[in-house]
Amino acid sequence: MRYVDINEAIKASGLRIVIVKAMPSAWGIAAKAMMEFKGLDFLCAHQIPMSENPELVAWSGTNSGPVVAWNDEPPINRWDDILLLIERLAPTPRLVPENPAERIEVFGIGHEICGELGFGWNRRLDLMRPAAGDQPSPFAQKYHYREDEAALANTRVIALMTELAARLKRQKESGGDYLVGKAVSAADFYWAAFSNFVSIQPQEICPINPQARPMFEHTPTEITAALDPILLEHRDRIMRQYFKLPLEL
Repeated sequence: MRYVDINEAIKASGLRIVIVKAMPSAWGIAAKAMMEFKGLDFLCAHQIPMSENPELVAWSGTNSGPVVAWNDEPPINRWDDILLLIERLAPTPRLVPENPAERIEVFGIGHEICGELGFGWNRRLDLMRPAAGDQPSPFAQKYHYREDEAALANTRVIALMTELAARLKRQKESGGDYLVGKAVSAADFYWAAFSNFVSIQPQEICPINPQARPMFEHTPTEITAALDPILLEHRDRIMRQYFKLPLEL
């Protein structure tokens, strides 16, 4: 993997990923880590936060990261499309189990963490919640901020964390170290990356823009109180074993 300018990434062949620069954007962190886990060769470029990124928009149709492209196939940006492409390009080691029941679990957990109204979506709603009497920021408007959904965001985050913690405890009782089955899967990568939305790792591990760090350190007390230690133990172990540290943002 090497970092290149966005225009070089657009013109290149092979596998490319565009991630959000110097931010803990978990969708991109997870995708990049899974590519590295599978030993894929790829180029990495940046989406610049709070900028128009016209080249990226013209190429991919979105001003968000991650965007992933393979040769001359159309660029993709949905978490499940990216996962399926990674699996197609490097079928082993598997991140989506072959067993249908476990496969359903991985995609179900993946959606609840990465998908619309999932863990990451709800944390983003809370992070961009305007102060009382203020209008939503341009960033909030970009993601179609709605107050009725934001009001439920923290409750939904806590509910998912509670379920994931219970699952990890059941797995541990049966001799399992992972969220699904007996081997690491995409579900483990997703939780490890997205956990930074509730407990940001130190700067030496997750070197984000220092100006943005206070926003991610300000986790609501009800979420912090509901964060079972097993969730962070799992995050730290998966990061040590399967991610390249410090994270390259």
